Amino acid sequence: MTEQLRTDQRAAVPFRCDHCHYPIPGEAERADDGDGHFCSTACKEAAEDDSTMPEPDAYKRVVTGIEPLDSLLPNGIPADAFVLLSGDEGTRRSELLTELVWRALERGEPAVVVSYANPPTATLERFFQNGWNVLPALEDDRLTVIDCFTHRLEDRDRFLETQTEWTNFVGEAAADALVEVEDPSDLAAVASRLQDVLDDREMSETGIVTIDSLDELDSLLREESVHNFVKDVRATVCKGRFVPIVAGATTAGTDPYPEAEYVFDGIVDLRLTDEMTPNARLKQLGVRKLIGAQFLPQWVTYEYEPVRGLFAFGPSTDAREVYENAGPVPMQERPQR
Repeated sequence: MTEQLRTDQRAAVPFRCDHCHYPIPGEAERADDGDGHFCSTACKEAAEDDSTMPEPDAYKRVVTGIEPLDSLLPNGIPADAFVLLSGDEGTRRSELLTELVWRALERGEPAVVVSYANPPTATLERFFQNGWNVLPALEDDRLTVIDCFTHRLEDRDRFLETQTEWTNFVGEAAADALVEVEDPSDLAAVASRLQDVLDDREMSETGIVTIDSLDELDSLLREESVHNFVKDVRATVCKGRFVPIVAGATTAGTDPYPEAEYVFDGIVDLRLTDEMTPNARLKQLGVRKLIGAQFLPQWVTYEYEPVRGLFAFGPSTDAREVYENAGPVPMQERPQR
């Protein structure tokens, strides 16, 4: 009886295709030499041509490494997703974007930051402020910054002349990793430069792209142009390469792009609330939508501290202890010049 039950259980589990690795819904096709099971003729012929696909979860899912976000995403973020971080000012949205890049670098993956809100040296300084040394990643082409800020300055030379010694050092060390866009309002050119960078870095089925501020794009261009840009890079980068894009936008009291949420595969909301603790505005994170992924429909309370990054804590935690324990980055952990 026990042996019969085991046989029935095995029969209930479908074979997985030896090429695409997905379950075979019907009768399997066998290889001509009898070695291998395939879901379709296409997979059988591809295998005969010595084509091998990696396991889907190896490149189609991304576990970010950020505690409060991962706690809501049991299986990670789909790698073909364009995700919007929609948050109030003061919710550490910029730190979350920075940490997404850092965690990818820690995994040995490449990353591209599209910077509209800050000059590239300021973008890189966010990593150093967190105690994360990105100089090696800049040197070995794992981190690239697409500069959509500098050419918008009225007096670019004056800006460069007033930089500090440290800023000049970072700029020189990162020179080969900085890609300037002369006309950041030309979104077709921005999308083209992004594709060039991804080609140069061989970014396909690996890595992440972040865009620091869709608000800056809105201030430069009509909303329709921004939506078209999002749809363009979503198709060519996320869907075409399985490289996720995460972009930030402030709610400023209202939901950004309320009539165009369909252009985003996922929306993560960041908010400030004083409901849990009197006289304290706590930060909370929730996933509003994420196509193709399971997520928990709840809010997670979180805070940030240097080196550690964003971390979650529960309602029974004394909020005062959380803030008292968060301190500055020790000087010995800062990269030395």
